[in-house]
Amino acid sequence: MHQPLFDGPGSLREPSEHAAFWLTVLFALPATAVIGFFIHQSVGISQVALFIVVAMIYVTLARGRLLGSSLMVHETQYPRVFAIVKRACAALDIPVPLVFVREDNYVPVAALGFGEPYALVISSHWIEVFRDDELAFVIGRELGHIAAGHTRYLSLLSVNGNENPFISAIFGAWLRRCTTTCDKVGLLCCGSLDAAVRAIGVASFHEFGRQIDYKVFAEQSQEIENDAVMRWGAWLGSEPYATMRISSLRQFMTSHAYEIAERWFRRERTAEPPALPAPGSSTVQRVDCSTWWRRFWAFSIDVIVVLGILGSIHSVTSSPSALGEISIGGVKGTSYLVFFPFARAIALLTVYLAVLVAVVGQTVGMMIMGLRVVTRDFRRPGIFRTLFRYLIAAVIWPLIAILSPFAQRIYLHDRFTSTRVIAVERLMVRAVASTQ
Repeated sequence: MHQPLFDGPGSLREPSEHAAFWLTVLFALPATAVIGFFIHQSVGISQVALFIVVAMIYVTLARGRLLGSSLMVHETQYPRVFAIVKRACAALDIPVPLVFVREDNYVPVAALGFGEPYALVISSHWIEVFRDDELAFVIGRELGHIAAGHTRYLSLLSVNGNENPFISAIFGAWLRRCTTTCDKVGLLCCGSLDAAVRAIGVASFHEFGRQIDYKVFAEQSQEIENDAVMRWGAWLGSEPYATMRISSLRQFMTSHAYEIAERWFRRERTAEPPALPAPGSSTVQRVDCSTWWRRFWAFSIDVIVVLGILGSIHSVTSSPSALGEISIGGVKGTSYLVFFPFARAIALLTVYLAVLVAVVGQTVGMMIMGLRVVTRDFRRPGIFRTLFRYLIAAVIWPLIAILSPFAQRIYLHDRFTSTRVIAVERLMVRAVASTQ
């Protein structure tokens, strides 16, 4: 869906954000290998593929832990916070995420998830430290990550928003640009540069931040600018220096981009944020389903991930005694999957697709391409329907491959199991249309 804040000439997105993302992805494996060399651990594409799959499952299950062990915020439970979230979501034209409060001494607010509904987690350690306008800034910048499409990747890198030195070293160039982008959104949400600066200071220094002269504090950035070695230190963090963030916001407020963004943000609109289609209340239309090319690229990414996992399995099973020889009734034999790598790859791909779709609702490729598997009435497909779906696909995959360009967005295994692969932006189009 078109998001005025991040598309077009008035975009708030840092100009080099996309370039930084693809460059970090391109060099992530070599950088990981170098780090692995220094910590005496072998890190390759197989380990990275396994990490991504495990991280997706972990983040999805983490939402269940939030429901079971954190306070869920709504109109009657902590209405002060919910009102701030709701007001910002209405302005940004995004659905209200699930909002939780839990104890975290280090991260004030973090967003997580791979698709709607996302989860917004606020620390009980910080929530009363922030004033309302400061809370609007820190909540607004996390909602900015959701609106800008950062959250599904940030959730893979850190489930709770905590800084990891290895992640910062590899993906820091992109992460720092994401912070700069979303600080602008936070500024719009709180409506005051003074509040934004105070929020950055309190988030950095806790209550001590109330005693700081931020004009003097911001001047420290000049010393950094004059010393190249000090500037290099920023490369070790996932966020720019606090002084640089403040300086960046001050420059943004004097720009034409701020005028455009503020005009859109203050536009006449309803007080209610867009609402996603409730499961079971509406039917998936053909226009909601993914095009052939997006499914093709999603599947291609998944094949690469599975081949990486297969390489890891192969290293374990390379010796005949590891898995090649099996014993049935005391008689030793050899697994046919060892002699037929293609059959083994198809079997692993089927399991990979079924498990991730059943648990997460999407695979790695689908997450990257913005796709999700649902039933015809937007419900989760469930484990048995998902297994049946991919068993059918494993049996008749040649026919599916041949007919896919002509399937009009609904493939054979979709029809047989009453499932659909939807483009997630279509949910947003429906949601926004419902408020207009």
